[in-house]
Amino acid sequence: MKQIFAVILSLPLLAHAGLFDDIKTAVTGHIADFQSRSQPDQVLEGATVVRSTAFRTDDPGQDVLHSGQGGVSLVQQDGMTYIQLHADVEIVLAPDLYLYVSDAGGINTEARFNETDQIEIAPLVKGKGASYYSLGELTDEQIAGLASVTVWCKQFGEFMASADW
Repeated sequence: MKQIFAVILSLPLLAHAGLFDDIKTAVTGHIADFQSRSQPDQVLEGATVVRSTAFRTDDPGQDVLHSGQGGVSLVQQDGMTYIQLHADVEIVLAPDLYLYVSDAGGINTEARFNETDQIEIAPLVKGKGASYYSLGELTDEQIAGLASVTVWCKQFGEFMASADW
């Protein structure tokens, strides 16, 4: 009986511990994102641009804390295909940014992201400036069918920015 009572009394502490872990993860993630923004731009010089677009800035899933802007291209170099984020890309500071692609377009909210098939490409190397990401795991057929690219805060399931090709 004492053990059951001790477990019941400790439940609020466990809930607070989970909250503490979420806060700790958010803070350390924001710090890592902030630090990555000062890294040099990563550009695939001489790559052939297959498609180019820009992240939308007026999606209903965006707000002051969850948004992004800038250009993005699908490029090829030496037989490989990449997503190249342009030097003007700026995603709002967030702890766990990831790049996704999909054969569905119109990804403009968390709900739309969750109801469509997404392929996780990689964590964002930097939230501001140029960086590129290999699509080496995708087949030529999958690459040809890509309709959108999305930046997503994986830790908190938040839509940040998306672009359609």
